[in-house]
Amino acid sequence: MTTTRHFGHTIREHTLEVPWDHADPARLGSFSLYAREIIADGGENRPYLVYFQGGPGFPAPRPQGVTGLIAEALKHFRVILFDQRGTGRSFRLDANLPAEELSSERLALLRQEQIVEDAEALRRYLGAEQWSVYGQSFGGFIITSYLSRYPEVVEQAYLTGGLPALHAPLDDVYRTTFQKLRYRHEMFYREFPWAERRIREIAHHLDNSHELLPTGERLSSRRFRTIGIDLGRGAGFYSLAYLLEEPFYTIRGEKRLRRDFLAQVGEAVSFEAGPLYAAIHESIYGGVGGQSITGWAAHRVREEIAGFEENADPQGEAPYYLTGEHIFPWQFEEDPALRLFQGPAEELARRTWASTPYSESGLQQAKATAAAAVYVDDVFVPFEYSMETAEVYRDLRPHITNKFQHDGIRWEGGPIFAELHAKIRDH
Repeated sequence: MTTTRHFGHTIREHTLEVPWDHADPARLGSFSLYAREIIADGGENRPYLVYFQGGPGFPAPRPQGVTGLIAEALKHFRVILFDQRGTGRSFRLDANLPAEELSSERLALLRQEQIVEDAEALRRYLGAEQWSVYGQSFGGFIITSYLSRYPEVVEQAYLTGGLPALHAPLDDVYRTTFQKLRYRHEMFYREFPWAERRIREIAHHLDNSHELLPTGERLSSRRFRTIGIDLGRGAGFYSLAYLLEEPFYTIRGEKRLRRDFLAQVGEAVSFEAGPLYAAIHESIYGGVGGQSITGWAAHRVREEIAGFEENADPQGEAPYYLTGEHIFPWQFEEDPALRLFQGPAEELARRTWASTPYSESGLQQAKATAAAAVYVDDVFVPFEYSMETAEVYRDLRPHITNKFQHDGIRWEGGPIFAELHAKIRDH
């Protein structure tokens, strides 16, 4: 453990060795799990709150000051930011590693259950009998698995946009998210009536020209359409509208996409910063609702919903939509950051998951008092399934709002956490 002072707070850094496979520690060896503890002056004896980052496949936040949600949490807790396995300083998995490190067997160990076991190892290392937990998005999935597996050790649980479906198979979850994304499109087109025509124009151009991203690969229309993930974010309508305002210019009589447009799109569609998000995205749903094989669910389900089909015609009269947080197998061919993950990701898509990460009986026995921000228009984690899961928790107090999209904590993280904390304190 090392201790330093930054931005007026005490920072402790912890590392401990944990096995890749907690069920069979000798199978794949171990790695060094990293955690950063933030302590406010006068808060040295406050209880712990461990922060589970959203994703999957991203490390904990790197604070450059104490603001927002973390600042509010530090009024009541010591905050633990730990890098989930395969991310950040907990043995980041990316394309620079030898192929054997990126095997599907390794990637299959990045789900909720193993992250929970890492957290338990960290709790024991810190000597805490109980602690509290906070999770954004996938972080809430981890919490739901945590309470399922260890109903005795969590005192308080805070979730934002992260109550997962317990009974719906992944195909049904994606049918719902595509429908919600269609609704967001309709709202976007009402606010910016010219945007649909521009999206169709760009897609048609990409189908009939050779435009290169700054990283050197050709931009396809299907990859361009993945920028629709922004429709599920608080400022997404504006970021998309600004991007689409003036994408073309004419060079020597030839219509071309502007380099600044290609640079922005390239950054939006690349998984260089977080390849695991794509590689393991569907695996976190494996076994839920009886669907033991995920089988590229988003890729299959999109063909059922008009406007989202991979080969939808941008020049036709039929609907034509961007896609959202969904992952498709061809992305592992087109994105240089994902090419070395293609084989393992294909194996994960065919893998049979024997069990769900969640347990109803565990959730009903859990001693934790929980509070969750549930966003009505969430296109990542559907409202309907979140409310069904809220009913299964022994004691969960929902904060239902349509003020925010999935990334509400980015805009008002402090007030949201304060609202949830008040609900938990209101016994």
